[in-house]
Amino acid sequence: MWYCLAFLLLLPYSSQSFPDNFSDINKICVAVDDVLSWAKAHHYLLIVDFMFSIRVAQGELEMLSKDPLAASWSQDVVTHIKLLRNKVDRLAELALSDIQGDDEDEYYKQFERLIEKKYYISSYFAAERRLTSVPRFPAPSGNEPTFSEQQSDGCMREVLGNSDTPVCTISRECFLQMTNRESEDYQLTHQLLYIILAQVRGCSRELDKVAQSHGTSVSSLEDTFTAKILQRLSSVLESGRYDLFTEMVMIGQMLNYKEFYRPKVTELIILWQDTTGCYNDESYAPPDVKNQTNFIGRKLFADEIVDGKF
Repeated sequence: MWYCLAFLLLLPYSSQSFPDNFSDINKICVAVDDVLSWAKAHHYLLIVDFMFSIRVAQGELEMLSKDPLAASWSQDVVTHIKLLRNKVDRLAELALSDIQGDDEDEYYKQFERLIEKKYYISSYFAAERRLTSVPRFPAPSGNEPTFSEQQSDGCMREVLGNSDTPVCTISRECFLQMTNRESEDYQLTHQLLYIILAQVRGCSRELDKVAQSHGTSVSSLEDTFTAKILQRLSSVLESGRYDLFTEMVMIGQMLNYKEFYRPKVTELIILWQDTTGCYNDESYAPPDVKNQTNFIGRKLFADEIVDGKF
């Protein structure tokens, strides 16, 4: 479901790829509108992870509507963004009501604080960032994941706090786990989500302190993991893991690394959206994907990453 809701973040983040092209911005608006329609029709299926994406979209769309960049857009685009804001706000109320109404949803009870309010992530990462270098990371070893989803959830709950754990707890065990440099795939994106969550929840000081005690810094960790994501993108695309590709791009954009703002990438992601507004099994691996992506041929795409042109 995160793959589907990633469309919600196409507009606030990827719109920076098309600062003067109203036609392309409108395409993104339509993609976001479609996925909101899909989500409303399936609101009874929405889960906490989905709700977190909605909260991020709420905050980011609100900020986008106030961005000086938006003042240069056509009135049609500005009006569409306003409608999307209203639509995502209504969806948030509907989805939250469904989730709260499920007395047996233990996952919600553990992550209630995660979805209690909007997130204005771009306000925490407003400064434009670029990777000064992209080191060549060794090829994935194929070993077991460095941590499980349950372990990741436990570390996220530490940051959020609960009746037994103070807010902004960054334990040594979780820090080492969530900064393990051997991580790949979803573990890698979860590590950056952990770092992002700590900062947007007001835990920057605690995170900085723990990082310094381990001889590193938060910005260094962000650079390292984001650079690794950038290097892995071409192989992830070639393997047909479009959900992971989308998630990786969104994480890079959340942190405001300009290497991830590319029109071709946004166009590619939009191509994977089916007529329902989300995805089905067939759309994960379109049979004509090699021809479908002729504007960003796989070999060319890999070369662009290596050459720093992605």
